[in-house]
Amino acid sequence: MSDFYIGYLPKAPAALAGFLRRVVLGLGLFVAAVALVLVSAQHPFAKSTFEYGNVRSFEGKVVAQPYPTLWVSRSGEQVEENSQYLLVAPGKHGAETLMAKFAGHQVRLRGQLINRDGQFMVEVVPDSIDLVPSSAMVSEEIRDLGPVTVSGEIVDSKCYLGVMNPGSGKVHRDCAARCLSGGIPPIFITTNGDAPDGRGQFVLVGPDGGVLAPDSLRDFIAEPITLRAESLQRGRLRFLQIDPKSLRHSRD
Repeated sequence: MSDFYIGYLPKAPAALAGFLRRVVLGLGLFVAAVALVLVSAQHPFAKSTFEYGNVRSFEGKVVAQPYPTLWVSRSGEQVEENSQYLLVAPGKHGAETLMAKFAGHQVRLRGQLINRDGQFMVEVVPDSIDLVPSSAMVSEEIRDLGPVTVSGEIVDSKCYLGVMNPGSGKVHRDCAARCLSGGIPPIFITTNGDAPDGRGQFVLVGPDGGVLAPDSLRDFIAEPITLRAESLQRGRLRFLQIDPKSLRHSRD
């Protein structure tokens, strides 16, 4: 009997049915294998955290420049490790306006913790900030560590440190541009160079050590670039002092 299948028959001939089963199984295994290869080739998500919905209390001194930072004293005399927190407002907004009247003062506030690779940030609940009696807390002066040459990428600190994953690269460029336009502190993440450890995170500041204009970095976000800049440090925070007009893409 011929193995030719006619649609009105109740089932296909045994030989043809067996062949089709093998084809379908083979295609299924092939698709699964391709999927596994594609998944394994993807970069893993960074070990970053945004404690969304977990609102904590923080108390410390507000340092306004170059970007609002909360210095938390554990001993009452000095700031210990992991006790500097960059401050941002909800959404795609920096905290300059929110924290301006509290500059130099001891405050108690509430917010959600963001962290990645030892860099900490707090998204502040706007109506939670209260002045508290001042304590003898020391905030270090900015130290000049000298010139460095580093290659890497400009990102917005809020997303990169944990709010988005991934928070860098071309896929995140548009989001980063809007965040930086809203006043989120820009961070330069290095891939190599003569930085102290060759890799790291640096908050970007202007030639005078102050805040960069919101859109001054727009053409260089998520692009490979090399910076020749002055390296600064205050506590655990590291900075690169740059002139946006001198920026060039690495491929140039």
